[in-house]
Amino acid sequence: MLRGLLRGSSALVSGVRSPLARLSTRPPIPPVVNSAETASKIARWSLRLAHDNTFLSYHRNAMIATVAGAAMVQYRKGEGRPPLGAACLFAIGGFYMYIGSALYVYQAWRLRYTMRLRRSTLFFSTMHAAWPLTLWSIALACLLEETPTWLLTGLARVEAYLPRAIHRSLFLQSESLRPVVRMLAVIHAQETDRMRSGSTGRAFARLDLDGDGVVTYEQLKRARRKASAGSPRALSKEAGRYSLLHKLHEQIAGEGTVLTDLDYVVIIWHRLERLAALHSKLLPLAESGSVVAAEEALPILETLAHTVEQLEIALQAEIVRTHQVSFVPERWHRYFSREVQSLSDELVAVRALRRRCEAVKRDSELIL
Repeated sequence: MLRGLLRGSSALVSGVRSPLARLSTRPPIPPVVNSAETASKIARWSLRLAHDNTFLSYHRNAMIATVAGAAMVQYRKGEGRPPLGAACLFAIGGFYMYIGSALYVYQAWRLRYTMRLRRSTLFFSTMHAAWPLTLWSIALACLLEETPTWLLTGLARVEAYLPRAIHRSLFLQSESLRPVVRMLAVIHAQETDRMRSGSTGRAFARLDLDGDGVVTYEQLKRARRKASAGSPRALSKEAGRYSLLHKLHEQIAGEGTVLTDLDYVVIIWHRLERLAALHSKLLPLAESGSVVAAEEALPILETLAHTVEQLEIALQAEIVRTHQVSFVPERWHRYFSREVQSLSDELVAVRALRRRCEAVKRDSELIL
């Protein structure tokens, strides 16, 4: 009898556990919601997702065309050919970039009630479409070597917070340009003295044929053309001021004569105007007291370095010519010839200026 009671109790317990176990494995019953409201919310979010995907598709196509155009620019630059194909790709990229941004803002405005967009959301959508377009335009301008001046001016105000690599590639210290300006002024003065001394000085003094004075390079060329016009016989019949021109015509007719003193005067005058123009451009940058945009200073330094290099070659040739026509031994020229001494001093200054220009350009390069 006891054994029967135990069997009945165990069967009762097992019968109670099995329904509980079955209940524990069933999924939870979802709460009852308004199906119309849920469907409307899902439709709005789907529309917004499609709206953003359309915007991203336009900009993705713009990026692909821009990258292809940039690669073609580098390829054509290596071949020395104009990148006309790159211009077409940049036009495609610009079309997708501008149309995609404008379409994104237009769709957001037209669908503002359908997607239930607030004014703050519309403002965010406008900014979301504007900032990639702005950065793309600036990047394209920098890629085409036309960095906006306002961008450099804005970066100069926060140059202390820029990373070192960006700062060194964008800006130069104005103090580094001051030695260049001072040496350039010294060389300009030395070239002026060279033009007004020696045989070139005598030729320059006789160029004032009309008594008006030679002030500009154009006046110098007109005076040279007037001196070179006419025959030596006609010039010899005039007053004594034309005697030097008669001798110059005879020198031109001689064998082995390539350049006369008048030609040297014209060359030096043109070089003086070039040096003066470079000095006028570098002086405000050197006296600014702040950082200078490398894109503004480096082209001037490149032109100055090329001009100084040509001047160095001319001075070396002039020293050799002076040695050939002098009766003093070459090793004593520097001590007994004032002309050779001035040429040597100017040559030393020119070489120092060329090294200074190279040093400033090297300082602007990226050092990792």
